[in-house]
Order: sequence, then C-alpha cells, then structure tokens
Amino acid sequence: MTTRFVVDAAVLGEQSLMRGDHAVRARFPDINRTLALKWLKAGRIMIDGERASLASRAVAGSVVVVDVAELRLGPARKSPFVLLFEGENLAVLDKEAGVAMHDGPGVGGDAGVYDPNDMPLTTALADLYEVEPGFAGPSFLGRLDRPTSGLVVAAFSRAALESVEPRWKSGAMRKLYLTLVHGVVESVEDITVNLAARRAHQRGKGQVEEARTLVTPLASSAGVSLVLCELFTGRTHQIRRHLKAIGHPLVGDPRYGRRQPNAIDERAGGLLLHAWMLRQRDDVEGKNTDDDFPLPPILEAPWPPKLIEVLGSIGLNVDQCRQRALAIASKPASTV
Repeated sequence: MTTRFVVDAAVLGEQSLMRGDHAVRARFPDINRTLALKWLKAGRIMIDGERASLASRAVAGSVVVVDVAELRLGPARKSPFVLLFEGENLAVLDKEAGVAMHDGPGVGGDAGVYDPNDMPLTTALADLYEVEPGFAGPSFLGRLDRPTSGLVVAAFSRAALESVEPRWKSGAMRKLYLTLVHGVVESVEDITVNLAARRAHQRGKGQVEEARTLVTPLASSAGVSLVLCELFTGRTHQIRRHLKAIGHPLVGDPRYGRRQPNAIDERAGGLLLHAWMLRQRDDVEGKNTDDDFPLPPILEAPWPPKLIEVLGSIGLNVDQCRQRALAIASKPASTV
C-alpha cells in the first residue's frame, strides 16, 4: 500500500530543502520518527520518482510517495526506552523488556513489513543522535537480551566508546541485576561455573569460557526468591545459565526455566531480569573513580512495573526489598 502527497511550501517554512522521512512526518505528525527513518533506509520513500536516500531532499512541490508496507498511518508507539543520562556522544538508557538492541531475524516484522511496535534500539536512536562518520554506531557497552530490561550505555563516536570501554572491560564498573528465581535462595552464592561459548563463530567447537556471577538473596515468598546478581564476566545468557546450574531457574524464562511452568511463571508472562545499576568501583587498586570519567558514579534504572506487580502479588514489600538491594550495592563486592 502506498500513500502519495505533495510537499507544501508552508510545511518547509524557512527551509528550502527537507529530507524524505522529515517530509513524511511533516505530512503525518503521528508517524514515529524512527519508523519514518526506517522506511527511508529501506527504500520505501520516493521523491519525484527517485528512490530517496539520506542525502536526498524534497522541495516545495515535490511529489513524495511512501510505501507503508500495509501499515496504517496512525498513532505510533511510545519510545522503547527512557533516557537516563546524556553526555558527549554518550547516552544511558532504560530499555524496555521485549525490545531488541539490533536488527536481526524476527525484528522489525516479517517479510519486509516494518512494525512500529517492534523497533530495535539501533533504529530508535538513529534519528535522535548523530553518529560519527565512519563509526559503526551506535555502539553498546555490553548487550542485553531482548527480554531483559534496564541499563544500556550507547556510544556515538570512537572517542566516546574508548572513554568508557577500558573501565567497562576491566571490572571497574559493577554491573548489578535484579531477577526472580524459582526456589528459596538462602545464602550468597558465588557461581564460577564455566560456560560453553555461545557466540555464533564459537558454537559447536567445544570452547568454554570462565564466568562468575555473585548472587545475593533479597527476599523469598511463595516458593520463589528475589535476588541481586553481580556480573564479573559478560557471557551470553550468563545469569540465566548460572542460576539454572545451581537449581534456581529464572521465573518466566522460556529457554532455561522450568520444563513445566507454574502459576508464578504465568503471572510473570515472561522473563523478569532487569539491569538495575551500574556503579563505579572504588575498592580495587588502580580502578578508582576520577573526575574525567564521562559517566556518573552511580546509574540506576527504576524497577520495572511488571516486577513490582509480581512481587506484590506474592506478598513481598517492594520498598523493603529495594532498601536491602541498595544496602548491598553500597558495599564493595568483596564484602557482600
């Protein structure tokens, strides 16, 4: 299905030229800008009979044709993230559960049909921030699985990435996650189970990677436990695989969870894993914070509503759980 319109001089205002996706949004203000940009990059916008690119411009009187791929021109979804911090070519986001970080199979719709409710972070950020020419960005520090919510650090230039990456890789930034697991976790678990390499180029080669996750119980009820997990390594699905290895699979986990889901799994409706806090370490020699580091010493993503809802449904006091989590996070990892 296509839509055709003529660019009005009044829409241009003081501008004499307008990029194709901007012209679409000027004509249809309810269109999400990330969706309009995706249409442009996918070659779905024509200007005066020519397929538009990022360099193409419409003028007053230009005829714009949009292939909307069977999508209705209507209200767009809300942003798939909340901006928590913005620095020089850096941003820290609170990603929604269910949002993919990159394009890939199953992202953005099937058979070339682009769904405004299924935009990856790379697309959602593309029209909000300029990426340094020649830089394959936005580039993310770490990677959250699609069903995981919480903190994501995005860099839009090589200098910004290099200003954060060494400290990220060295362990000088503590990475704290919240999750709900099956069973009662009674004490701190320092899990150092090696994991089979899961990256595409390593699969099936028998390679294993060292992995460490520190798990601290916060509260238990109804046969499940809320735990705080600190990552010391960043392996694929590390928390999910490590908790399963000690007999505490994550609630709502379709891949590593219980074979027979119970009522709590159904109530969760999916994985409850949240990247809650990034905290710069000051307890390790050579890893102290400094004034030049471009991120705040503590970054925190609010607990997601679904997690709060499930905790309340099993009788746990969310405020008390949060205070305990904050108390643990304020201590050096070595003393937890």
